[in-house]
Amino acid sequence: MPEAALIRGECLVRELQLSEDVKLTKKALVRWLALSLGLISPKESRTGLLEVLEALLFFHFRRKESKSDPDIHQLLAKIKEIKKSEPNPKAVRYHLLQLKRLGLIETKRRKYRFVLAPTQENEELSTALAHVYRQRMDSSFEKMKKAVSMLEKAF
Repeated sequence: MPEAALIRGECLVRELQLSEDVKLTKKALVRWLALSLGLISPKESRTGLLEVLEALLFFHFRRKESKSDPDIHQLLAKIKEIKKSEPNPKAVRYHLLQLKRLGLIETKRRKYRFVLAPTQENEELSTALAHVYRQRMDSSFEKMKKAVSMLEKAF
């Protein structure tokens, strides 16, 4: 059976200790969040996704002030500021696409934003992330429930 073809997505959530040293810097908190959400692997040294995530977080938390979502040019400018060097636009687009495939962000009129729950009245990011991950887990567990039921009948 070609198992790889059956996989529709993965939902990896890590329970990490939120230690005092993590709380000291914004970069450490962004990395901690990315690790918790399964977006990067432990000991991963590549920072591209972290820079994209940090830029998206910056615009999300500043949304009340700016009243708009960032486009690719604004994201690239912010990543340049974070990275202190010119970002690779192709790599940035790749990471944005990966986050979009995971259902964490969406684009509307070529502007990027985190996906909010349909009934969510505020723009609280923790609520939005929990909704996205719960949806994926609920879907997976429904299929597992069906498979276990079929196994029960087979035995």
